[in-house]
Amino acid sequence: MNRSRARAIRRKYQRRTRVTVRRAWILSALAAAVIIYGAAALIRERGRESKGTQVSIETPDSTRMTADLETGLLGEVSVGSLKLNGLTMEQAAARVREAYRWDMRVWDGEESISLEDLAGPQLEAILETIEQGDKDKPRSYELDYEQMEQAFSQQAAELAQRWDRGAVDSQMESFDKETKTYRYTQEQYGRSLKQEQLVEELMEAARKGGFRTEIQASFDSIAPKRTAAQAREQYKVIGTFSTTTTDNKNRNQNIRLASDAIDGVVLKPGEEFSFNLATGNRTSEKGYQPAGAYRNGVLIEEPGGGVCQVSTTLYHAIINSGYKTTERNFHSFAPSYIDKGQDAMVSFDGYAGPDLKFVNTQNTSIGLRASFDGKQLKLSIVGLPLLEENEHISMRSEKVRELEPPAPVYEENPELAYGEEKIVEQAQPGSVWKAYRIRTKDGQVEEETFLYTSTYKAKPAKIQRNSAALPPAEEQPQAVQGENGGEGQLSGAAGEGEVIMPFSSPAGEGEVTIPFDS
Repeated sequence: MNRSRARAIRRKYQRRTRVTVRRAWILSALAAAVIIYGAAALIRERGRESKGTQVSIETPDSTRMTADLETGLLGEVSVGSLKLNGLTMEQAAARVREAYRWDMRVWDGEESISLEDLAGPQLEAILETIEQGDKDKPRSYELDYEQMEQAFSQQAAELAQRWDRGAVDSQMESFDKETKTYRYTQEQYGRSLKQEQLVEELMEAARKGGFRTEIQASFDSIAPKRTAAQAREQYKVIGTFSTTTTDNKNRNQNIRLASDAIDGVVLKPGEEFSFNLATGNRTSEKGYQPAGAYRNGVLIEEPGGGVCQVSTTLYHAIINSGYKTTERNFHSFAPSYIDKGQDAMVSFDGYAGPDLKFVNTQNTSIGLRASFDGKQLKLSIVGLPLLEENEHISMRSEKVRELEPPAPVYEENPELAYGEEKIVEQAQPGSVWKAYRIRTKDGQVEEETFLYTSTYKAKPAKIQRNSAALPPAEEQPQAVQGENGGEGQLSGAAGEGEVIMPFSSPAGEGEVTIPFDS
C-alpha cells in the first residue's frame, strides 16, 4: 500500500471517530439531563417525607444545581369535617372557601331573601391562624355556632319586620247614593313569622354544612277582628241632630243642595272634613238661590243664604258622636234656629272663608248622612261607637254678659205725619256666651269641658219718620205786634215774661218759648 493511500484511510477513520465521539457526548448530555429532571421529580414526589431537605446533584460538567424543596405543605389540619393534610396554604384556603361557600336564603312564599354571610369572616380568621401556626402540629378548627345562632336570631327579627302583616278589619269604604247603602272593605288575615322555628332550621342546616340552601319560612295566622258581614252589623248612627227651617223657599232650596252634597261623605282614618270643600262654592250656577245672609255684619241677599243652618246642625251631630271640631265660627248676630253660643257659621268665596272642620281621629272610617224632609233638617254620623254604653255627649251654653244696642237708625218715610215715628225693627242687645261640652253616663254628669266664647253684636232700632212734615196750622207760631207794628217783639209785663222765637232744625221748623227776667 503506498503512503498516500494510507494517509487517506487514516484521515477517514479519524473523521468517523470524531463523529462517533461527538454523538456519544451529545447522548451522554441528554441522558444526564433526563437523570437530573427525573431525580428532581422523584424528590418532589417524596417531598412529604423529606420536607425542607436541601439536595445537591452533580452534573456531567461538575456544576452543582441546588433545588429548594421547602413546599409548605400542611400536616394534620382540619376545619370541621374538612381535611387539609398535604395541601399548600393556597390549596387549603381555596378548598375551605369552596366547601363553606355561603348562599343561605329564606323564602316567605313570595320573595327569597339572601342572609348575611355568617361563616365567611370566621373562616378567614381560621385560615390566618393556620397560616401563621406550626404546620406540622395537628390542629382542628370549628365554626362558632353560638355566635352564628345569635346572628341568625337578629336576621330573623329583621325578616319579621319585613314580612309580618297585621290583620285588616273590614270597615266602611264608600256610599252608594242610588241604593242608599254603604260598601265595606274585605277583611284580610295577617301573619307573624315563627322566628324561633326559623332560627332552629337555619342552625340545623349550618351544622350539617348546608350553607347553600333555602329555608321555607313558617308563619302564624292572625285572624281579623271584624269581617265585612260583621261590619255591616256593627256600624250604626253614633251622633245625630235635627233643626227646623222656615217657609222661605229660596232658603230651603239652599239647605237641600248643601245637605245633598254632604250626604254619603266617607272620612277615612285621619282624614279631615271641611264643610266648604264638601259643598264647594255656593253659586247660582249650582242652583243656589238668593236668601238672607250676613256679610261683614250686614244682612244681604246672596246665593246660598241659609246653609249655615246645615253646618250648625252637623256641628251638633259631630259633638254628640264624641268627635271634636278643628274649626268652628260664630255668627255676627245670633241665629234663631239654635241656642245662642251653639251655632256654626260658614262662608265661602271659592277660595277661603270661615269653615266647619273636624278630623276622624279613629282607626276606622265614618260616614255622614243628611236628610231634609218638610222643614226638618237632620244630620248624622255613622260609624263604630266611640262612646261607652249609656254615655252621652251634649252641649250647653250660658250668657256671660249683655251688650247695649247702639243709637237708633232713622229712615225717612214721607207718608208719616209731623212728629210721627214708626218702629220698623226693635233694638236688640248683643251678648257674650260661653259654651261647654257635657259628658254624662247613666244620666249623671261625668265631665264638663269649656269649648269657646261667642260674641254676638247688638242691633240698633230702626225707626221711620218724616222730618220734612210741617206741624198743623194751630201749632204754628204767631207773630207778636209791637207798638211799632213790627214782628218778633217781646211781650209781657215789666217783670217776668217769656218770648216766643221761631227756629229751624234738620228735623223741621218749629218754635221755642224761652222764659226770661226783664
